[in-house]
Amino acid sequence: MKQVTESSADENAEGWHKWVAVILLTLLFATSFVDRFILSLLADPISRDLGLGDSQLGLLMGAGFSILYSMAGLPLAHWIDTHQRKGLLLAGIILWSLTTIASGFATGFVSLLVCRSGVAIGEAVLTPAAVSLIADYFIREKRATPMAVYSSVGAIMGTGSFIVGAYALELAGSIGPNLNMAPWRLTLTMVGMPGLLLATCFFLFVREPQRRISADKLAGSASLADFFVYLRKNWAFYFPFLLSGGLLTIFGLGMPTWMPTILVREHGFEPSAAGYAFGFTTAPAGLIGIFFWPWLAMRIEKIRRNAGPPVALLIAACAALVVFPIAPRIENATLMLAWMTAAVMIGGAWAVLPVIGFQIFSPSRFRGRLAAMNLLSMNLLGFGVGPILIVFLGRMGAEPGGDSILSLGLSRAGILVAPLLLVAMIICVIQSRNLADIED
Repeated sequence: MKQVTESSADENAEGWHKWVAVILLTLLFATSFVDRFILSLLADPISRDLGLGDSQLGLLMGAGFSILYSMAGLPLAHWIDTHQRKGLLLAGIILWSLTTIASGFATGFVSLLVCRSGVAIGEAVLTPAAVSLIADYFIREKRATPMAVYSSVGAIMGTGSFIVGAYALELAGSIGPNLNMAPWRLTLTMVGMPGLLLATCFFLFVREPQRRISADKLAGSASLADFFVYLRKNWAFYFPFLLSGGLLTIFGLGMPTWMPTILVREHGFEPSAAGYAFGFTTAPAGLIGIFFWPWLAMRIEKIRRNAGPPVALLIAACAALVVFPIAPRIENATLMLAWMTAAVMIGGAWAVLPVIGFQIFSPSRFRGRLAAMNLLSMNLLGFGVGPILIVFLGRMGAEPGGDSILSLGLSRAGILVAPLLLVAMIICVIQSRNLADIED
């Protein structure tokens, strides 16, 4: 793999092709959300047709996916940091698309689990590769906007994926009988196909950028051992920085997981109305947050080098200290949703600023692996701990069968998470002074 200096990298990065790459990466990210969450929409018909229990469905949709997705990310990111990225990314796209399609032909739990494993491994390539590619397409000062465009999908498709999936299911229901296929099977086949089309476009229109050389003392060494040497040297910064994403996700994932149920049980909403109320109210705030926090971070970065993302995250943590504990316990539904809008905007800081931070103050040869470790923290704590912890916290000292268990648990999770976020980011702001200046 060729590497280039700053000046020649800038010349290589000029032109329309870099924004074509960003747009295609963003569309792929959106497609990955649909393929990831489609099983939640199809759980009931799959359960009936394949005879699956709730525990098996929970494994397929939750821990079984997220753990493999997280664990596969680091070795794949090592390849991304040391080899050609375009080929590996294309392989990942094809793998998750084909296994999504193959899920429509599953005959039982084992075959469906194998397919879901393929989806997890394939999708684990995408974000580390996107972080690395965008960093090489754009110079340091211009990375915030394309990274925010890419990350904005996370704010939109968390709920938007269900809208896309519902439309696909409705379409499958109308044409499925003519093809002699159950609607859920045809739906899985349909939502897997756009990935293959986007993979073709990516192959035809996206060029592998030449890697930038980070102007630090360790430039040129990219082995796994060197990566851990770098982490050990800077552990006082990276440990709280990476941990903060997982801590935030405990509350951030628990909120969309349980808020519709809270609206139904505690505020008298119908299930569909609860989904629409939460989704349409909070999605714009998430989108605004995705662009506001990078703007703020880059303004701070001009004042103090390497401090932009940590200081912006510190500001978000201060806001979380107030909003997270209070929002779930507000009795008026309209007012509670307004506060939840603020909570979603705060959470948007961790959706985009860590990866922008890696592009600002991390050596180029380690960015993919750092992005994978950030995903590891967020998935293991968010998916693995968050929803269950909220139920546990809500039941502590509460009356059995009470309607307010979930809102109480979510509030208590906020009380637990927000101070830890604040401490972590104070440490990061202090330790950011010790990070080496990276010129790329």
